[in-house]
Amino acid sequence: MRIGVYAHLGQEMVVDVRRVVAILDARRLQRSPSARAMIERAAKEGRLIAEGAAGEARAIVVTDTRVYAVGATAQTVARRIEEGANSRRVNRL
Repeated sequence: MRIGVYAHLGQEMVVDVRRVVAILDARRLQRSPSARAMIERAAKEGRLIAEGAAGEARAIVVTDTRVYAVGATAQTVARRIEEGANSRRVNRL
């Protein structure tokens, strides 16, 4: 049986930490045409999952299958993912 390690991104969004490719600051991405294009493409393809309006997001979490626009900051999301990964290591001991 495989047990995954999950991190809470906000509201009802949970992600398997092994699938996370990048955690990005949404406010900095607004200045990047290529980042906006990536998010728009994910939305068109139905792969964007947004907490509230995507324009209000503070962090963008990219996984191998989806893009999450979340209200928490990139630092908060990174901490949650790190804590989840660390708790998994502790549970194995």
